[in-house]
Amino acid sequence: MEKDLKGLTMKKIFLTLTLLLTFYFIGCDKVTDPPVVSDITAKEKVDDVMQKAKLDFATDTKLSAIYGWNVDLLGKVDLLQTDNAFVYVVQSNSLQSNEFYVPVFAAGPVKSPINFTTMLSFIKDTTAGSILGKVFNRLSTLAIDPNANYIDSPATIDTALVHGGNTFIAVNDKARIDMFLVPSKSIDTTLALNNSADWIVNFNSSNKSLVLWINSNSGVVTKLSGN
Repeated sequence: MEKDLKGLTMKKIFLTLTLLLTFYFIGCDKVTDPPVVSDITAKEKVDDVMQKAKLDFATDTKLSAIYGWNVDLLGKVDLLQTDNAFVYVVQSNSLQSNEFYVPVFAAGPVKSPINFTTMLSFIKDTTAGSILGKVFNRLSTLAIDPNANYIDSPATIDTALVHGGNTFIAVNDKARIDMFLVPSKSIDTTLALNNSADWIVNFNSSNKSLVLWINSNSGVVTKLSGN
């Protein structure tokens, strides 16, 4: 009887140690698993998009614009969500046309159903819509110089917030942010050279908007429209 009790005790001790070691190793696996990072900035996927577009659109592909739809306050979008996106517009001189791409999480860029018509439909501000409509009409023959110096989306949003964005968000419930990177010459047609790119940031709610033009060369922020 005593031997049986000792045997049961040893089995319980062994089982307990086995369970503890199992939980320990599972815990270690969880700690060492890398976190899933699905949010991106505007410039982060430019190279991937260009490589893809040169394969299935045109070998002379150049970046023409970036559209940030419903970006967050950090100037990012989450590739695992369906209510935000960065849409990359590319251009070919040989084809005199544009194509549109979006990055897909863990799969690379694919052609996008969002085009210029879709983008304009999201813009409620008539002044901004008119300006961007003219800009879009020029993008089949205009591209952003690969050596152009322009800030990424997080720094752009930071700038826009201190130039009226914070106030707009504070007084407008459910405000959202759209942003557009375009060749500077597509906005200011008087420029002799097309070697820079500017951001247009659109804070908008159901019936209000604030549209800012951030000049990459001068750093000047111009209010294009607001109500």
